[in-house]
Amino acid sequence: MRRGVVLVLLSLLLFPTIVGAKEAATWEQERMYFIMVDRFVDGNPDNNDQVDKDDPKAFHGGDIRGVIEKLDYIESLGFTSIWLTPVFENMPDGYHGYWIKDFYEIDPQFGTKEDLQELVDEAHKRDMKVILDFVVNHVGPGHPWVEEKPDWFHDELPIVLWNDQEQVETHWLFDLPDFKTEDPEVKDYLIEAATYWIEETGIDGYRLDTVRHVDKPFWEDFVEAVRAVDPDFYLLAEVFDPNPQYVAEYDDLGFNSITNFTFYDRVAKTMAQKQANVDEIDVAASYAQTFFNDPNQMATFLDNHDVERFMHVAERGGAESAERRLRLGLFALYASPGMPIVFQGTENAQTGGADPANRDMTDFPGNEDLQAYVATMNRMRAEYPVFATGEQRMLASEDGMAVFERRNGDDVALYAINMNGEDREIQFEVSEVGEDTRLRGLLFSQLVTEKRGTFTIKLAGESANAYIVEESEVNMWTIGLLVIAIPIFLTGLVMWKRRCSAN
Repeated sequence: MRRGVVLVLLSLLLFPTIVGAKEAATWEQERMYFIMVDRFVDGNPDNNDQVDKDDPKAFHGGDIRGVIEKLDYIESLGFTSIWLTPVFENMPDGYHGYWIKDFYEIDPQFGTKEDLQELVDEAHKRDMKVILDFVVNHVGPGHPWVEEKPDWFHDELPIVLWNDQEQVETHWLFDLPDFKTEDPEVKDYLIEAATYWIEETGIDGYRLDTVRHVDKPFWEDFVEAVRAVDPDFYLLAEVFDPNPQYVAEYDDLGFNSITNFTFYDRVAKTMAQKQANVDEIDVAASYAQTFFNDPNQMATFLDNHDVERFMHVAERGGAESAERRLRLGLFALYASPGMPIVFQGTENAQTGGADPANRDMTDFPGNEDLQAYVATMNRMRAEYPVFATGEQRMLASEDGMAVFERRNGDDVALYAINMNGEDREIQFEVSEVGEDTRLRGLLFSQLVTEKRGTFTIKLAGESANAYIVEESEVNMWTIGLLVIAIPIFLTGLVMWKRRCSAN
Protein backbone atom coordinates (compact mmCIF):
# COMPACT_ATOMS: atom_id res chain seq x y z
CA MET A 1 0.00 0.00 0.00
CA ARG A 2 2.84 2.40 0.98
CA ARG A 3 4.76 1.60 -2.23
CA GLY A 4 1.61 2.32 -4.24
CA VAL A 5 1.21 5.76 -2.65
CA VAL A 6 4.85 6.60 -3.41
CA LEU A 7 4.52 5.53 -7.05
CA VAL A 8 1.40 7.63 -7.48
CA LEU A 9 3.18 10.67 -6.05
CA LEU A 10 6.20 10.04 -8.28
CA SER A 11 3.96 9.85 -11.33
CA LEU A 12 2.35 13.15 -10.38
CA LEU A 13 5.76 14.74 -10.05
CA LEU A 14 7.19 13.41 -13.30
CA PHE A 15 4.00 13.74 -15.35
CA PRO A 16 2.01 16.75 -14.08
CA THR A 17 -1.67 16.94 -14.96
CA ILE A 18 -1.83 18.54 -18.42
CA VAL A 19 -4.92 18.98 -20.55
CA GLY A 20 -4.73 16.94 -23.73
CA ALA A 21 -4.64 13.23 -22.93
CA LYS A 22 -5.16 11.17 -26.08
CA GLU A 23 -8.45 9.35 -26.52
CA ALA A 24 -10.17 7.35 -29.23
CA ALA A 25 -10.96 9.58 -32.20
CA THR A 26 -14.61 10.30 -32.97
CA TRP A 27 -16.22 12.40 -35.70
CA GLU A 28 -16.07 15.64 -33.74
CA GLN A 29 -12.30 15.12 -33.68
CA GLU A 30 -12.05 15.03 -37.46
CA ARG A 31 -10.44 17.92 -39.31
CA MET A 32 -11.96 18.12 -42.77
CA TYR A 33 -10.58 19.59 -46.00
CA PHE A 34 -13.24 20.55 -48.52
CA ILE A 35 -12.42 20.12 -52.22
CA MET A 36 -14.34 21.38 -55.25
CA VAL A 37 -12.92 18.74 -57.55
CA ASP A 38 -12.96 20.74 -60.82
CA ARG A 39 -11.17 23.69 -59.19
CA PHE A 40 -8.45 21.81 -57.29
CA VAL A 41 -5.75 20.07 -59.36
CA ASP A 42 -5.68 18.84 -62.98
CA GLY A 43 -4.08 15.41 -62.59
CA ASN A 44 -5.11 14.05 -65.99
CA PRO A 45 -5.17 16.53 -68.91
CA ASP A 46 -6.54 13.77 -71.18
CA ASN A 47 -10.06 14.23 -69.75
CA ASN A 48 -10.26 17.98 -70.39
CA ASP A 49 -12.77 17.82 -73.25
CA GLN A 50 -15.01 20.62 -71.90
CA VAL A 51 -12.35 22.76 -70.24
CA ASP A 52 -12.47 26.52 -70.78
CA LYS A 53 -10.40 28.30 -68.14
CA ASP A 54 -11.46 31.71 -69.44
CA ASP A 55 -15.09 30.99 -68.51
CA PRO A 56 -15.64 31.08 -64.71
CA LYS A 57 -18.72 28.87 -65.12
CA ALA A 58 -17.07 26.16 -67.23
CA PHE A 59 -14.87 23.20 -66.36
CA HIS A 60 -11.31 24.16 -65.42
CA GLY A 61 -9.74 20.70 -65.42
CA GLY A 62 -9.55 19.53 -61.82
CA ASP A 63 -10.20 15.81 -61.37
CA ILE A 64 -9.99 12.83 -59.03
CA ARG A 65 -6.45 12.09 -60.17
CA GLY A 66 -5.46 15.57 -59.01
CA VAL A 67 -6.90 14.88 -55.55
CA ILE A 68 -4.88 11.64 -55.37
CA GLU A 69 -1.71 13.55 -56.23
CA LYS A 70 -2.33 15.99 -53.36
CA LEU A 71 -3.18 13.52 -50.60
CA ASP A 72 0.30 13.80 -49.08
CA TYR A 73 -0.04 17.59 -49.10
CA ILE A 74 -3.45 17.43 -47.39
CA GLU A 75 -2.11 14.96 -44.85
CA SER A 76 0.91 17.22 -44.17
CA LEU A 77 -1.50 20.01 -43.19
CA GLY A 78 -2.96 17.71 -40.54
CA PHE A 79 -6.38 17.00 -42.03
CA THR A 80 -7.96 13.64 -41.29
CA SER A 81 -10.76 13.60 -43.88
CA ILE A 82 -11.65 15.10 -47.25
CA TRP A 83 -15.04 16.13 -48.58
CA LEU A 84 -15.44 16.17 -52.36
CA THR A 85 -18.12 17.95 -54.36
CA PRO A 86 -20.23 15.46 -56.36
CA VAL A 87 -18.23 13.42 -58.88
CA PHE A 88 -21.22 11.76 -60.57
CA GLU A 89 -22.03 12.38 -64.21
CA ASN A 90 -23.47 15.88 -64.66
CA MET A 91 -25.51 17.75 -67.21
CA PRO A 92 -23.44 20.01 -69.54
CA ASP A 93 -21.47 22.76 -67.73
CA GLY A 94 -22.04 21.16 -64.34
CA TYR A 95 -18.41 21.75 -63.32
CA HIS A 96 -19.42 22.01 -59.64
CA GLY A 97 -21.03 18.55 -59.66
CA TYR A 98 -24.48 19.50 -58.38
CA TRP A 99 -26.35 19.09 -61.70
CA ILE A 100 -26.43 15.32 -61.67
CA LYS A 101 -27.47 13.42 -64.77
CA ASP A 102 -26.59 9.81 -63.83
CA PHE A 103 -26.25 8.76 -60.20
CA TYR A 104 -24.44 5.55 -61.15
CA GLU A 105 -21.63 6.95 -63.31
CA ILE A 106 -18.58 9.13 -62.68
CA ASP A 107 -18.42 12.23 -64.85
CA PRO A 108 -15.67 11.71 -67.49
CA GLN A 109 -14.36 15.20 -66.70
CA PHE A 110 -13.56 13.99 -63.18
CA GLY A 111 -12.25 10.53 -64.03
CA THR A 112 -13.45 6.96 -63.67
CA LYS A 113 -14.81 4.57 -61.05
CA GLU A 114 -11.31 3.12 -60.89
CA ASP A 115 -9.94 6.58 -60.05
CA LEU A 116 -12.46 6.98 -57.26
CA GLN A 117 -11.60 3.57 -55.85
CA GLU A 118 -7.90 4.39 -55.94
CA LEU A 119 -8.57 7.67 -54.14
CA VAL A 120 -10.47 5.87 -51.38
CA ASP A 121 -7.77 3.23 -51.04
CA GLU A 122 -4.93 5.76 -50.97
CA ALA A 123 -6.74 7.94 -48.45
CA HIS A 124 -7.38 4.97 -46.18
CA LYS A 125 -3.67 4.06 -46.32
CA ARG A 126 -3.08 7.47 -44.74
CA ASP A 127 -5.87 6.95 -42.17
CA MET A 128 -7.91 9.63 -43.93
CA LYS A 129 -11.64 9.39 -44.57
CA VAL A 130 -13.40 10.20 -47.84
CA ILE A 131 -16.74 12.02 -47.83
CA LEU A 132 -18.67 12.37 -51.08
CA ASP A 133 -21.30 15.02 -51.72
CA PHE A 134 -24.67 13.48 -52.55
CA VAL A 135 -27.73 15.29 -53.93
CA VAL A 136 -31.27 13.93 -53.62
CA ASN A 137 -33.31 17.12 -53.98
CA HIS A 138 -32.89 17.66 -57.72
CA VAL A 139 -31.19 16.79 -60.98
CA GLY A 140 -29.46 19.11 -63.43
CA PRO A 141 -31.36 21.64 -65.59
CA GLY A 142 -32.86 20.19 -68.76
CA HIS A 143 -32.62 16.60 -67.51
CA PRO A 144 -34.42 14.18 -69.91
CA TRP A 145 -36.23 12.52 -66.99
CA VAL A 146 -38.49 15.56 -66.67
CA GLU A 147 -40.23 14.40 -69.86
CA GLU A 148 -39.51 10.67 -69.55
CA LYS A 149 -40.55 10.36 -65.88
CA PRO A 150 -42.80 13.37 -65.15
CA ASP A 151 -44.32 11.63 -62.11
CA TRP A 152 -40.91 11.72 -60.46
CA PHE A 153 -40.92 15.51 -60.16
CA HIS A 154 -42.88 18.27 -58.50
CA ASP A 155 -44.59 20.84 -60.68
CA GLU A 156 -42.28 23.55 -61.95
CA LEU A 157 -43.01 26.35 -59.51
CA PRO A 158 -40.50 28.85 -58.07
CA ILE A 159 -39.81 29.26 -54.37
CA VAL A 160 -41.29 32.66 -53.59
CA LEU A 161 -41.78 32.46 -49.82
CA TRP A 162 -38.59 31.06 -48.30
CA ASN A 163 -40.20 30.78 -44.87
CA ASP A 164 -42.94 28.55 -46.30
CA GLN A 165 -41.64 25.03 -45.68
CA GLU A 166 -44.02 23.49 -48.21
CA GLN A 167 -42.64 25.72 -50.96
CA VAL A 168 -39.09 25.04 -49.84
CA GLU A 169 -39.65 21.28 -50.11
CA THR A 170 -41.88 21.01 -53.18
CA HIS A 171 -41.03 23.93 -55.46
CA TRP A 172 -38.03 24.09 -57.77
CA LEU A 173 -34.76 25.57 -56.57
CA PHE A 174 -34.13 27.97 -59.44
CA ASP A 175 -34.23 25.88 -62.67
CA LEU A 176 -33.42 22.54 -61.01
CA PRO A 177 -36.08 19.81 -61.48
CA ASP A 178 -37.27 18.95 -57.98
CA PHE A 179 -37.53 15.25 -57.10
CA LYS A 180 -40.80 14.08 -55.59
CA THR A 181 -38.95 12.36 -52.76
CA GLU A 182 -42.19 11.37 -51.05
CA ASP A 183 -42.90 9.03 -53.99
CA PRO A 184 -41.82 5.44 -53.09
CA GLU A 185 -40.27 4.79 -56.50
CA VAL A 186 -38.18 7.96 -56.37
CA LYS A 187 -37.18 7.28 -52.78
CA ASP A 188 -36.07 3.73 -53.59
CA TYR A 189 -34.04 4.89 -56.58
CA LEU A 190 -32.14 7.52 -54.61
CA ILE A 191 -31.51 5.27 -51.61
CA GLU A 192 -30.29 2.44 -53.84
CA ALA A 193 -27.91 4.82 -55.62
CA ALA A 194 -26.57 6.03 -52.29
CA THR A 195 -25.98 2.55 -50.91
CA TYR A 196 -24.44 1.41 -54.22
CA TRP A 197 -21.42 3.71 -53.82
CA ILE A 198 -20.94 2.72 -50.18
CA GLU A 199 -20.80 -0.95 -51.08
CA GLU A 200 -18.86 -0.37 -54.30
CA THR A 201 -16.04 1.84 -53.02
CA GLY A 202 -15.96 1.82 -49.22
CA ILE A 203 -16.38 5.58 -48.86
CA ASP A 204 -16.76 6.80 -45.29
CA GLY A 205 -19.60 9.28 -45.52
CA TYR A 206 -21.87 11.64 -47.42
CA ARG A 207 -22.27 15.36 -47.20
CA LEU A 208 -25.96 15.70 -48.06
CA ASP A 209 -26.83 18.73 -50.16
CA THR A 210 -29.97 20.90 -49.81
CA VAL A 211 -31.36 18.91 -46.87
CA ARG A 212 -33.98 21.53 -45.95
CA HIS A 213 -35.52 21.18 -49.44
CA VAL A 214 -36.38 17.51 -48.88
CA ASP A 215 -39.17 16.15 -46.66
CA LYS A 216 -38.10 14.83 -43.28
CA PRO A 217 -39.70 11.35 -43.64
CA PHE A 218 -37.43 10.75 -46.64
CA TRP A 219 -34.38 11.50 -44.55
CA GLU A 220 -35.46 9.14 -41.80
CA ASP A 221 -35.76 6.32 -44.34
CA PHE A 222 -32.51 7.33 -46.03
CA VAL A 223 -30.56 7.28 -42.77
CA GLU A 224 -32.00 3.92 -41.78
CA ALA A 225 -31.13 2.35 -45.15
CA VAL A 226 -27.58 3.71 -45.19
CA ARG A 227 -26.87 2.61 -41.62
CA ALA A 228 -28.15 -0.86 -42.46
CA VAL A 229 -25.27 -1.08 -44.94
CA ASP A 230 -22.66 0.58 -42.72
CA PRO A 231 -23.59 1.41 -39.09
CA ASP A 232 -20.60 3.78 -38.81
CA PHE A 233 -21.28 5.67 -42.03
CA TYR A 234 -20.99 9.43 -41.56
CA LEU A 235 -23.82 11.75 -42.63
CA LEU A 236 -23.33 15.52 -42.72
CA ALA A 237 -26.52 17.46 -43.45
CA GLU A 238 -26.36 20.84 -45.15
CA VAL A 239 -29.16 22.97 -43.76
CA PHE A 240 -28.49 26.39 -45.26
CA ASP A 241 -30.02 28.68 -42.64
CA PRO A 242 -28.48 30.77 -39.84
CA ASN A 243 -31.48 30.32 -37.51
CA PRO A 244 -30.43 27.63 -34.99
CA GLN A 245 -33.98 27.00 -33.85
CA TYR A 246 -35.01 26.13 -37.41
CA VAL A 247 -31.92 24.04 -38.11
CA ALA A 248 -32.45 22.10 -34.85
CA GLU A 249 -35.58 20.58 -36.36
CA TYR A 250 -33.23 18.31 -38.34
CA ASP A 251 -31.14 17.28 -35.35
CA ASP A 252 -33.16 14.18 -34.48
CA LEU A 253 -33.31 12.65 -37.96
CA GLY A 254 -30.17 10.56 -37.48
CA PHE A 255 -27.47 12.72 -39.08
CA ASN A 256 -24.06 12.78 -37.41
CA SER A 257 -23.51 16.47 -38.14
CA ILE A 258 -25.31 19.53 -39.45
CA THR A 259 -23.64 22.54 -41.04
CA ASN A 260 -23.42 25.35 -38.52
CA PHE A 261 -24.42 28.41 -40.51
CA THR A 262 -24.99 30.22 -37.22
CA PHE A 263 -21.24 30.03 -36.59
CA TYR A 264 -20.59 31.31 -40.10
CA ASP A 265 -23.11 34.13 -39.72
CA ARG A 266 -22.15 35.22 -36.19
CA VAL A 267 -18.42 34.42 -36.05
CA ALA A 268 -16.84 34.02 -39.49
CA LYS A 269 -18.46 37.03 -41.12
CA THR A 270 -17.85 39.11 -38.00
CA MET A 271 -14.19 38.20 -37.51
CA ALA A 272 -13.37 39.09 -41.09
CA GLN A 273 -14.05 42.72 -40.16
CA LYS A 274 -11.82 45.14 -38.29
CA GLN A 275 -12.59 45.68 -34.59
CA ALA A 276 -14.91 42.67 -34.67
CA ASN A 277 -17.17 41.88 -31.73
CA VAL A 278 -15.42 38.92 -30.14
CA ASP A 279 -18.51 38.22 -27.99
CA GLU A 280 -20.16 36.72 -31.09
CA ILE A 281 -18.08 33.59 -30.43
CA ASP A 282 -19.94 33.19 -27.15
CA VAL A 283 -23.30 33.87 -28.81
CA ALA A 284 -22.72 31.18 -31.46
CA ALA A 285 -21.57 28.63 -28.89
CA SER A 286 -24.53 29.39 -26.62
CA TYR A 287 -26.96 28.86 -29.49
CA ALA A 288 -25.34 25.54 -30.39
CA GLN A 289 -25.34 24.35 -26.78
CA THR A 290 -28.98 25.40 -26.35
CA PHE A 291 -30.55 23.97 -29.48
CA PHE A 292 -28.48 20.93 -30.49
CA ASN A 293 -27.93 17.52 -28.97
CA ASP A 294 -24.15 17.72 -29.37
CA PRO A 295 -22.72 21.08 -30.46
CA ASN A 296 -19.29 19.51 -30.90
CA GLN A 297 -20.69 17.45 -33.78
CA MET A 298 -21.82 20.54 -35.68
CA ALA A 299 -19.76 21.29 -38.80
CA THR A 300 -18.18 24.75 -38.57
CA PHE A 301 -16.47 26.72 -41.34
CA LEU A 302 -15.19 30.17 -42.26
CA ASP A 303 -16.40 30.01 -45.85
CA ASN A 304 -17.28 27.59 -48.62
CA HIS A 305 -18.29 27.40 -52.28
CA ASP A 306 -21.68 29.06 -51.64
CA VAL A 307 -20.51 32.23 -49.89
CA GLU A 308 -17.84 34.90 -50.22
CA ARG A 309 -14.33 33.91 -49.25
CA PHE A 310 -13.28 35.03 -45.77
CA MET A 311 -10.28 36.85 -47.26
CA HIS A 312 -12.51 38.73 -49.68
CA VAL A 313 -14.53 40.14 -46.80
CA ALA A 314 -11.40 40.79 -44.74
CA GLU A 315 -9.72 42.72 -47.55
CA ARG A 316 -12.63 45.17 -47.61
CA GLY A 317 -11.56 46.19 -44.11
CA GLY A 318 -7.94 46.68 -45.13
CA ALA A 319 -5.71 44.41 -47.18
CA GLU A 320 -2.70 45.03 -44.93
CA SER A 321 -4.29 43.22 -41.99
CA ALA A 322 -6.60 40.80 -43.83
CA GLU A 323 -4.34 37.79 -43.38
CA ARG A 324 -4.01 38.48 -39.65
CA ARG A 325 -7.78 38.37 -39.36
CA LEU A 326 -7.83 35.14 -41.38
CA ARG A 327 -5.47 33.61 -38.82
CA LEU A 328 -7.75 34.79 -36.02
CA GLY A 329 -10.73 33.33 -37.84
CA LEU A 330 -8.95 30.00 -38.25
CA PHE A 331 -8.00 30.07 -34.58
CA ALA A 332 -11.63 30.64 -33.55
CA LEU A 333 -12.72 27.86 -35.91
CA TYR A 334 -10.38 25.33 -34.30
CA ALA A 335 -10.73 26.47 -30.69
CA SER A 336 -14.55 26.67 -30.70
CA PRO A 337 -17.05 23.79 -30.48
CA GLY A 338 -17.68 21.97 -33.76
CA MET A 339 -15.86 19.93 -36.38
CA PRO A 340 -13.74 22.37 -38.45
CA ILE A 341 -14.02 22.31 -42.24
CA VAL A 342 -11.49 24.27 -44.30
CA PHE A 343 -12.28 25.11 -47.93
CA GLN A 344 -9.46 24.47 -50.40
CA GLY A 345 -7.28 27.54 -50.85
CA THR A 346 -8.02 29.02 -47.43
CA GLU A 347 -4.58 27.80 -46.36
CA ASN A 348 -3.21 30.04 -49.13
CA ALA A 349 -5.28 33.12 -48.20
CA GLN A 350 -7.26 32.67 -51.41
CA THR A 351 -9.78 35.42 -52.05
CA GLY A 352 -12.90 35.77 -54.19
CA GLY A 353 -16.39 37.17 -53.86
CA ALA A 354 -19.70 35.46 -54.57
CA ASP A 355 -20.06 32.41 -56.84
CA PRO A 356 -18.19 31.84 -59.14
CA ALA A 357 -15.38 34.17 -57.97
CA ASN A 358 -15.00 32.10 -54.78
CA ARG A 359 -14.29 28.97 -56.86
CA ASP A 360 -11.01 29.81 -58.62
CA MET A 361 -8.42 27.07 -59.06
CA THR A 362 -6.28 26.53 -55.97
CA ASP A 363 -2.80 28.05 -56.20
CA PHE A 364 0.22 25.88 -55.47
CA PRO A 365 2.69 25.96 -53.83
CA GLY A 366 0.74 28.75 -52.14
CA ASN A 367 1.29 30.56 -48.83
CA GLU A 368 3.71 28.35 -46.90
CA ASP A 369 3.56 30.44 -43.70
CA LEU A 370 -0.22 30.22 -43.57
CA GLN A 371 -0.09 26.53 -44.42
CA ALA A 372 2.17 26.06 -41.40
CA TYR A 373 -0.36 27.92 -39.24
CA VAL A 374 -3.18 25.64 -40.44
CA ALA A 375 -0.99 22.63 -39.64
CA THR A 376 -0.47 24.07 -36.14
CA MET A 377 -4.21 24.43 -35.67
CA ASN A 378 -4.78 20.82 -36.74
CA ARG A 379 -2.01 19.66 -34.42
CA MET A 380 -3.58 21.56 -31.51
CA ARG A 381 -6.85 19.75 -32.11
CA ALA A 382 -5.10 16.39 -32.38
CA GLU A 383 -2.95 16.76 -29.27
CA TYR A 384 -5.57 18.42 -27.06
CA PRO A 385 -8.93 16.68 -27.68
CA VAL A 386 -10.73 18.95 -25.23
CA PHE A 387 -10.92 21.52 -28.05
CA ALA A 388 -13.08 18.98 -29.88
CA THR A 389 -15.02 17.49 -26.98
CA GLY A 390 -15.36 20.14 -24.30
CA GLU A 391 -18.20 22.47 -23.43
CA GLN A 392 -17.49 26.16 -23.87
CA ARG A 393 -18.12 29.17 -21.69
CA MET A 394 -16.80 32.71 -21.76
CA LEU A 395 -14.78 33.63 -18.66
CA ALA A 396 -14.24 37.31 -19.41
CA SER A 397 -14.68 39.90 -22.15
CA GLU A 398 -13.52 43.49 -22.34
CA ASP A 399 -12.65 46.00 -25.05
CA GLY A 400 -12.43 43.57 -27.96
CA MET A 401 -10.65 40.80 -26.05
CA ALA A 402 -12.17 37.68 -24.54
CA VAL A 403 -11.09 34.46 -22.87
CA PHE A 404 -12.99 31.18 -23.14
CA GLU A 405 -12.88 27.86 -21.36
CA ARG A 406 -13.26 24.43 -22.99
CA ARG A 407 -14.00 21.75 -20.39
CA ASN A 408 -14.75 18.05 -20.57
CA GLY A 409 -14.81 16.75 -17.00
CA ASP A 410 -11.32 17.27 -15.59
CA ASP A 411 -9.95 18.02 -19.05
CA VAL A 412 -9.64 21.81 -19.32
CA ALA A 413 -8.09 24.28 -21.74
CA LEU A 414 -8.52 28.00 -22.34
CA TYR A 415 -8.17 30.27 -25.32
CA ALA A 416 -8.01 34.02 -25.65
CA ILE A 417 -8.55 36.29 -28.66
CA ASN A 418 -7.78 39.99 -28.97
CA MET A 419 -9.66 41.46 -31.92
CA ASN A 420 -8.60 44.96 -30.96
CA GLY A 421 -5.85 46.54 -33.02
CA GLU A 422 -4.00 47.51 -29.82
CA ASP A 423 -2.37 45.44 -27.06
CA ARG A 424 -4.85 44.38 -24.41
CA GLU A 425 -5.00 42.41 -21.18
CA ILE A 426 -7.86 40.68 -19.44
CA GLN A 427 -8.32 39.32 -15.91
CA PHE A 428 -10.41 36.58 -14.34
CA GLU A 429 -10.48 34.69 -11.08
CA VAL A 430 -8.23 31.64 -10.67
CA SER A 431 -11.18 29.86 -9.06
CA GLU A 432 -12.92 29.89 -12.46
CA VAL A 433 -10.33 27.38 -13.66
CA GLY A 434 -9.09 25.66 -10.51
CA GLU A 435 -6.93 26.52 -7.52
CA ASP A 436 -3.17 25.90 -7.58
CA THR A 437 -2.98 26.06 -11.36
CA ARG A 438 -1.15 28.05 -14.01
CA LEU A 439 -1.63 28.54 -17.74
CA ARG A 440 0.94 27.60 -20.34
CA GLY A 441 0.61 29.03 -23.86
CA LEU A 442 0.46 26.66 -26.81
CA LEU A 443 0.87 28.84 -29.90
CA PHE A 444 3.68 30.92 -28.42
CA SER A 445 5.58 30.81 -25.14
CA GLN A 446 3.52 32.44 -22.43
CA LEU A 447 3.30 31.39 -18.78
CA VAL A 448 0.41 32.91 -16.83
CA THR A 449 0.63 32.56 -13.06
CA GLU A 450 -1.72 33.52 -10.26
CA LYS A 451 -1.42 36.91 -8.56
CA ARG A 452 -3.76 37.66 -5.66
CA GLY A 453 -6.20 35.01 -6.85
CA THR A 454 -6.31 36.39 -10.40
CA PHE A 455 -5.01 35.37 -13.82
CA THR A 456 -4.02 38.16 -16.23
CA ILE A 457 -3.63 37.31 -19.91
CA LYS A 458 -1.89 39.84 -22.15
CA LEU A 459 -2.07 39.74 -25.95
CA ALA A 460 -0.79 41.94 -28.74
CA GLY A 461 -3.32 43.53 -31.05
CA GLU A 462 -5.15 41.13 -33.38
CA SER A 463 -3.60 37.99 -31.86
CA ALA A 464 -4.67 34.85 -29.99
CA ASN A 465 -3.31 32.05 -27.88
CA ALA A 466 -4.51 28.78 -26.40
CA TYR A 467 -3.53 27.55 -22.95
CA ILE A 468 -3.21 24.27 -21.16
CA VAL A 469 -3.98 24.22 -17.45
CA GLU A 470 -1.28 22.65 -15.33
CA GLU A 471 -0.37 22.38 -11.68
CA SER A 472 1.19 25.57 -10.31
CA GLU A 473 4.88 25.65 -9.45
CA VAL A 474 4.08 25.90 -5.74
CA ASN A 475 1.89 22.85 -5.95
CA MET A 476 4.56 20.99 -7.90
CA TRP A 477 7.13 21.80 -5.18
CA THR A 478 4.69 20.54 -2.57
CA ILE A 479 4.32 17.26 -4.42
CA GLY A 480 8.10 17.05 -4.86
CA LEU A 481 8.68 17.53 -1.17
CA LEU A 482 6.07 14.89 -0.42
CA VAL A 483 7.75 12.46 -2.77
CA ILE A 484 11.04 13.00 -0.91
CA ALA A 485 9.59 13.23 2.59
CA ILE A 486 7.25 10.23 2.56
CA PRO A 487 9.97 7.60 1.82
CA ILE A 488 12.20 9.18 4.51
CA PHE A 489 9.31 9.11 6.97
CA LEU A 490 8.47 5.51 6.14
CA THR A 491 12.12 4.47 6.44
CA GLY A 492 12.37 6.21 9.82
CA LEU A 493 9.15 4.55 10.95
CA VAL A 494 10.45 1.10 10.06
CA MET A 495 13.78 1.73 11.86
CA TRP A 496 11.93 2.98 14.94
CA LYS A 497 9.76 -0.12 15.03
CA ARG A 498 12.84 -2.32 14.75
CA ARG A 499 14.46 -0.53 17.68
CA CYS A 500 11.29 -0.93 19.71
CA SER A 501 11.20 -4.64 18.90
CA ALA A 502 14.88 -5.00 19.86
CA ASN A 503 14.18 -3.44 23.24
